Amino acid sequence: MSLADQAPLECLPLTSRTLAEAKILGYNQIGQIRMTPVSRLRVDLGAERAEELKRALYDYGMRQPGMQDAAA
Repeated sequence: MSLADQAPLECLPLTSRTLAEAKILGYNQIGQIRMTPVSRLRVDLGAERAEELKRALYDYGMRQPGMQDAAA
């Protein structure tokens, strides 16, 4: 895990609702989101929140592993 992956989720530009829901589910660091498949984020948080997280990672300058399957 890189140093950026260890950063708290609060570093991402997220709505308060998405941040709160993610933290309730145990997502506390950027790396946890980055390493979680988009399909799992959709199940955990719903499509809208998963998309917000994906965009936030991109805005933060990070891409998820296997990002090419993110649109699936």
